[in-house]
Amino acid sequence: MPSPATAVLGRIALFFAVAVGLYAALLGVLLHPTLQRFALYVNKLNTLPFGDDLNNGESFGYSKHQVTPFELPTPDGETLYAWHILPLDVYARHEQSLREEQRPHLPMSMDEFRRSSAFQFLTSDEPVPAQVIVAFHGNAGHIAQGWRTDTYRQLALRPNTHVLTIDYRGFGHSTGSPTEAGLITDGTALIDWVMHAAGIPPERIVVLGQSLGTAVSSAVTLHFADPSSELIPSTSRELRPLLAKEGSIQPTAFAGVVLVAPFSSLPSLLLTYRIGGFLPILLPLRPFPYIAGMLTSRMVDTWRSADRLAAYYQALANSPLTKSDRTGRVMGSLQLVHSIRDMDIPYHQTEMICRRVFGGGFEPGVYEKEEDSGLVDCVDGSRGAAVLDVKAANRPRVRFEIIEYGGHNRIITYSQVAAAISRVFDNLFD
Repeated sequence: MPSPATAVLGRIALFFAVAVGLYAALLGVLLHPTLQRFALYVNKLNTLPFGDDLNNGESFGYSKHQVTPFELPTPDGETLYAWHILPLDVYARHEQSLREEQRPHLPMSMDEFRRSSAFQFLTSDEPVPAQVIVAFHGNAGHIAQGWRTDTYRQLALRPNTHVLTIDYRGFGHSTGSPTEAGLITDGTALIDWVMHAAGIPPERIVVLGQSLGTAVSSAVTLHFADPSSELIPSTSRELRPLLAKEGSIQPTAFAGVVLVAPFSSLPSLLLTYRIGGFLPILLPLRPFPYIAGMLTSRMVDTWRSADRLAAYYQALANSPLTKSDRTGRVMGSLQLVHSIRDMDIPYHQTEMICRRVFGGGFEPGVYEKEEDSGLVDCVDGSRGAAVLDVKAANRPRVRFEIIEYGGHNRIITYSQVAAAISRVFDNLFD
C-alpha cells in the first residue's frame, strides 16, 4: 500500500500532467486561424443576449436622440453598426426639436442619416465648424459595453465636438467576421465617410484608439499618411475594393492621433499577455524561445503597430502634410497613454513602441528637450509615472505618457486622455 506522502506526490504529478496537457491543447487550438481569431477578437462575447438595446441611447445615460445609430456600408460588402454622438452644447441648443424628431427606424440607413438633424449639425458651420473624434474601441463586447459609453459622454462635453464610432465587422450588430485587413477596411471606411460624405477636413479630426483600437488607428492613419506603405495588406480580399474605390488617394495627416494602452505587435504582446490579467498564454514558454517563436510565427493577424507608427512618423518627416494650420498647430501629432497598472497589456509595450519609433534614442541637435542637449532615452516607467514630449523641426509632435492609475479599460475615461485631445484641438502643447 503506497504511503500518504507517495499518494500526495502522485496527485501533484497528476495535476501537473493534466495542466500541461490542457496548456498544450490550448496552444494547439491557437494554431488554427479561425480559433486564433476567436481568441483574439472575442467579438461574440457581449451583453446583447442580456437585453442591451444599442438603438436606445437613453439606456446608456444619454439624452433622448443625442445618439444616432446608423449603418455604414464598407466597400467589400459588409454593413457596420455605427453611432454618432452629438456634443452636449449642440444638443442643449436644439433639445426641443431633437426630442420631437421622429425616428421610426433604427439604425438609420445612410440616406436616412443624411436627412437627420444630427447630420445637419455635424455638417453645419454654425456657430463654428464641427470638430470630430473618431473612436476605435478594444476587443470583445460591443459599441456601448463597459467604459465605452462613459468615454463617448466625456468626449462629447467638448464644445461642438462630435464623436463617431463603429462596431467592427463581426462585433455587435455589424455583419461579417473580424480579420486584420477587415478591421483596417472598417476604420478607413469610417474616416473616409467623415471626410468626404460629412465634409469634415482632416485638420478637424482626431483619431482615438484604445487597446485593439490602437492597432486599428495605427494602421488606418499610416494608410492615409502613406497610401503606398508595404505595412498595409493592400492585396487582401477586404482591402482591394477599398483601394480600387479610392483610386489615387492623396496622402493625408489628421490633426492628431491618441493611442491608449497600445501594443507593439501581437506576437510580442502574447509573450507577456495574461488572460484577464492573470492567466499567461505564452509566458511559460519564455525559457524555450524556439517554441515560442514557432508559435508566434503562425499568427494570421500580427498587428505590427510599432512598425506602422515608425513608418507613420517617417512618412510625415519633412512633409508638407504637417505644416501649421490657421491656428499655428502642427498637424499629425501622436500621443500614447499607458497605465503602470495595466494587467492586460503591460506598459512596457509603449516603451517598445518608443524605441521602435526613435531607434532607441533621438538625433542630437534635432530634438528639443530642456534638460538634455545630447542623446535622450525613451520613456521609462520603471520608476513610476513618466512623460516624454518630443518636439522636432519639420516632424509631428510626439508624446509618451505612462501614468500610475487607470488599469487597462478605465484609463480611457481618465483626464490624461481628455487632456491629450485638448492638446491637439486647442493647440496646448508646450
